Amino acid sequence: MFSSRALVGAIALLVAACSSRPPRLAVELSARATAKAGVVSLVVSDPVRAERLRAIYLEVTSLARELDRARVMARRQCHIAPVPRAAVAVPSDPIDSGSLACSIAPPLADRTALDRYTQLMLEARTLLTESEFQKLARMR
Repeated sequence: MFSSRALVGAIALLVAACSSRPPRLAVELSARATAKAGVVSLVVSDPVRAERLRAIYLEVTSLARELDRARVMARRQCHIAPVPRAAVAVPSDPIDSGSLACSIAPPLADRTALDRYTQLMLEARTLLTESEFQKLARMR
């Protein structure tokens, strides 16, 4: 059965999905990581690997807030000083003007949290067999 953390994560994800604004990165990452941390011991039979994976997913939960903060700051900075585009760009065109890229994927000034997240996910993948990886991937 699911742990209370997984239930809380699922509820947070549901609330984010039903809100009028797009879900924050921290909410989605935290919900997924919390759900995986709650069931990793059911999927991975080796207690040493399971404990390390649980620690990884719990660290991802805290990194999610840092990633969200970095993304918000990058979006704010992008709107203040937009990336220069070609002179022929039509201002009302969100793709050529750069405003779409600014909203979706602004360049991060501080990549520390993103780099740490990448390292953790690569380590997690090396600790999992293909079957375990597939089972955990279903945890959303």
